Formats: sequence, structure tokens, C-alpha cells
Amino acid sequence: MIKALWTRLKNLSKLFIWVVLVPTGLSIIYFGLIASPVYISESDFVVYSPNHQMAGASGLGSLLSSLGGSNSTSAADTIHAYVGSWDAMMALQHAVHLKDMYSNEHIDIFNRFGGIFYPYSSFVKLLRYYQNMVTDTINTSSGITKLRVQAYTPQDSQIINAFLLKKSQDIVNQLNATARLRAVSYAKNDVATAEQKLREATLALADYRNHQAVFSPPAQSTLQLSMVSKLQDQLINQKTQLQAILAHAPQNPQIPVLQSSINALQSEISAEKAKVTGSKASFASKDTEYERLTVNQVLAQKLLEAAVTSLEQARLTAQKQELYLETISSPNLPDAPQEPKRFEDILAVLLVSLMIWGVLSILVAGIREHHER
Repeated sequence: MIKALWTRLKNLSKLFIWVVLVPTGLSIIYFGLIASPVYISESDFVVYSPNHQMAGASGLGSLLSSLGGSNSTSAADTIHAYVGSWDAMMALQHAVHLKDMYSNEHIDIFNRFGGIFYPYSSFVKLLRYYQNMVTDTINTSSGITKLRVQAYTPQDSQIINAFLLKKSQDIVNQLNATARLRAVSYAKNDVATAEQKLREATLALADYRNHQAVFSPPAQSTLQLSMVSKLQDQLINQKTQLQAILAHAPQNPQIPVLQSSINALQSEISAEKAKVTGSKASFASKDTEYERLTVNQVLAQKLLEAAVTSLEQARLTAQKQELYLETISSPNLPDAPQEPKRFEDILAVLLVSLMIWGVLSILVAGIREHHER
């Protein structure tokens, strides 16, 4: 049987042997004996903002319906950019020794980093290798991101996937912190400015009171005028008594006393009126500056209240715009390799070889026929 098979092989054309049998045989040796198994760990997550949720939606549907917002889309794109970046690779190198994982001697020489097809040792080349092993794709309709990691042990693929998922969460948190800081920074500055103005207005009013020995000109003027009114009542009463005595008893010894009392009351009334108005030391002259300082203090207080309200509104707005990363499926620990598909790959090599052999056979036959003519 072996002799008959050998006879048939010798009768085969060299073209068929080199184009079909040799590549197929090599593929059988490589995929059947050499190629290392590849384990793939996958995870799914979505970035969303609660304030974009549609009314009536619930559960995962409400999360997915919220993905029309530009904030969540930008965050997903940011994560996508990070996963394939130098920073992500170096973070993995420091955390889990990425280069050692992919240059392990147990990986076949054709696929490992530092092997025949990847004879490198630099991190620049490792980045290209890493980008081929780690991919993340965003579903534009649902907004779900699928993170896919290939490695040569189940544990390595899961470790890398979990690390990148954790880093993605950190990116979302950092985006929230930055947005929150930007949203409230101006409002905080306004509050600080308003507080400073209120402090200055209050100190200016206090200094004026101390230097002018006055607490509140309007209130003190009211008290002073009330005292003048009482003195005037006494003056009127004593003038009435004096007129009555003069009319009935012109020689009454109380007349000089009443006149002295009336003169004293008139002097007192004039002095008290002068305290209210009519001199540089009067309350009226102090009232203008006092009112100006009081108005400044009231305006500063109103500005501070408005600034505090704006700050609270900015915080609420920033909170409503916060992004969240929701893990839909955690990184799995594969219990079987998904690559290479050994039978399918060998069959593909065979079919491609046969197609090439068929085309070359037709070309060779045409050339021979042309020469025979």
C-alpha cells in the first residue's frame, strides 16, 4: 500500500506537490503540533449619563437609551483611545509584566514576542504586538463596548482584561472629577470674591461707626427727635402756665422760675435739634456716608447670596452630567482555547492551495500549447 502511494506521489506533477502538498503538509505540522493555543477573555461595558435616560425606560434598556448624549460617547471614545495607547501598555508592564507574558518560552516560536515573526525586545515593537492582542469595539447603535484580550494562558487573558476594565473605570472617574472642577471653579471664584467684598463693606461700616461715634444715624435721629418732642411738650406746658399766672397774678414769685425753666428748655431743644441737623456733627451730615456704606454692605450680601446659589446650581448640574461605567459582563476565565481553529485553518490552506494550483495549471497548459504551435 505504501509502495502504491509512493508511486502515485511520484506520478504527481511537481507543480501540484509544491503548490498543494507542501503548504498543506506544513500547515498540518504547524497547526497540529506547533501552534500554541490562544485563550480569549471578553468583557462588555457601557458608559452612560443618568440625566439622559428616557422616561418610561427601566433596567438595561434605560441605560442604553441614554447613550445618545455626547458626553458618554466621548467617554467611550476616550477609553477606546486609552486601551490601545502607550500608557495602557506601560501600566500593564508595571502591574503584570506584560512583556514576560507574551515572550514566555512556552509560546510557540512563531507567535511569541521575541520569536521568528516578532524578533524584537523594545517597548515600541511591544506596543504593536499588544495592539494586535487587545481590541475594543464600540457598538454604535447600543453604545456597548466589547473588550477582547488574547493571551496564551487563561489567567493572563483574564488578568489583562480585568486590569484594562479597572483603568477604564478610573478614566471615567477622572473625567467626572475634571468636569466637576471646571463646572464649579468659576462659581467658587465668584463666591470668594463676593465674600471678600462683603468683608470689606462690613469692616468699612464698622470703622465709620467707630470713628464717627455713631451706630445708626436714622435710628439715633428718631430717638433724638422723640426727645425734642417731649421737651417741646414740656415747653408748651410751662408757657401755658406762665401766661395763666401773668394774666391772674402778675406779681406771683413763680414767674421768674417759670421763665428760667422756659429758657432752659428752649436752649435744650435747640441743642438737641443741632444734634439731628444743622451742623457738621449732626446725624444728618453723617447719614449720607452711613447710608452709602450700608447700601454697599447690603449689595455685597446680595451678591454673596447669588454667588452661593450659583455655586449650588453648578454642583447640581455637574452631578447630573456625571458619567458612569456599568459592567455588563465581567472578564471571563476561558476554559478552552478559541484560537487557532486548527482544522479550519488547515482546510483553508488546502483550499487556497488548490485554487492557486488550478490557476497555475491552466496558465502552464496555455504556455505549453503556445510553444507547441
